[in-house]
Amino acid sequence: MGVRTANIEDVGAMSRVHSRAWKKAYTDFISAEYLENMSEDGWIPLFARALKENIHEAAVFELEGRITGTITFGQTAAINSVTAETAPGTTANAGEIISLYVLPEYWSGKQGYELMKFAVERLKQQGYTSCFLWVIQKNERAVRFYRRFGFKSTGELITVRFAGRPVIEEKYVLTFG
Repeated sequence: MGVRTANIEDVGAMSRVHSRAWKKAYTDFISAEYLENMSEDGWIPLFARALKENIHEAAVFELEGRITGTITFGQTAAINSVTAETAPGTTANAGEIISLYVLPEYWSGKQGYELMKFAVERLKQQGYTSCFLWVIQKNERAVRFYRRFGFKSTGELITVRFAGRPVIEEKYVLTFG
């Protein structure tokens, strides 16, 4: 029970966590049609490739034999990613938190914190001096979480599109001390 490194057998559960969290967290930012049509298995190919090819690291939170949260992290997406071709403002000595999702029924618990703590420690061990992430600018729950963890906004913004709808993301950085 707790955080552990993800393995290839976990990709189905990781994908389901992503899908369920997106459908709850992003209703104000992404079209209902896009979210309704999202498959719970849609991220399996991305996670499988990332793990098989060592593109990114991933960890899961396991509770009573069930995966209830997941985090993906590592080298910046600008350098090598399965999810993005470029990420402005990245540096070689900054790791990236690519995704962090917990099943909605566990949002008020410590799972997100434990997953983030695990990822930050791994990034420090790999010699990174900081890490960054992109968060939907108006996603107040997520912004509060990252700020409480110590992340600070850089003021950098990017616009991404989901099903034709523009979504503004803001960059946050955590400098390791």
